[in-house]
Amino acid sequence: MKYLLSKKFTIPLASYFAVVATIIISRSILSHEHTLLLSAGVMLWVPFLLDRNTADVLRLNVRGLILGTGISFTVLFCYLACLYLLSSLMGQTVKFTEPTVLFVITHLVTIAFPEEFFFRGYLQRKFGGRLKAVVATSVLFALAHFLAICVFSGGGACTHNILTFFPSLVMGYLYMRTGTIWSSVFFHFAANIVYLSFRIS
Repeated sequence: MKYLLSKKFTIPLASYFAVVATIIISRSILSHEHTLLLSAGVMLWVPFLLDRNTADVLRLNVRGLILGTGISFTVLFCYLACLYLLSSLMGQTVKFTEPTVLFVITHLVTIAFPEEFFFRGYLQRKFGGRLKAVVATSVLFALAHFLAICVFSGGGACTHNILTFFPSLVMGYLYMRTGTIWSSVFFHFAANIVYLSFRIS
């Protein structure tokens, strides 16, 4: 915690709490669709407002993206293998629900990209980009999901939102390892689609 309390982290942490507060307030007064759009807009706008080097984050590194895609497929394959193994041990089956095109586009444009841009491209970069930064950003990522979705929105899906810490570690590692935000965007997007499409029933 001492790591995050140093003076150089004051602005990134203040921006984090401002973004989370905006999302929480918008969830109580706007529809789900409008909240998604506002949240995405705020997470994209704040880094540009506070850091003139933010545009550099959007540069495409093809080699890093290929590496990140390979790591993403490996992690998600392991997740699905564990899911199928667990379902067979429980005597249940894994049900696949095919996502709609709108669902896929929404998750990419209003969730995966803005969240990665803000959490990895801004916060993790400002925290120093090393392993400590990956862990600190993942704690804040899980806390934001817990507060916005569980605590201030009727208490649904609490465990799921706390557990976002673990995929966030993967996303942070991908950004740190590959040097491109697009690898973590790809994993975030693919992980959301896989998680929401495959369920034990």
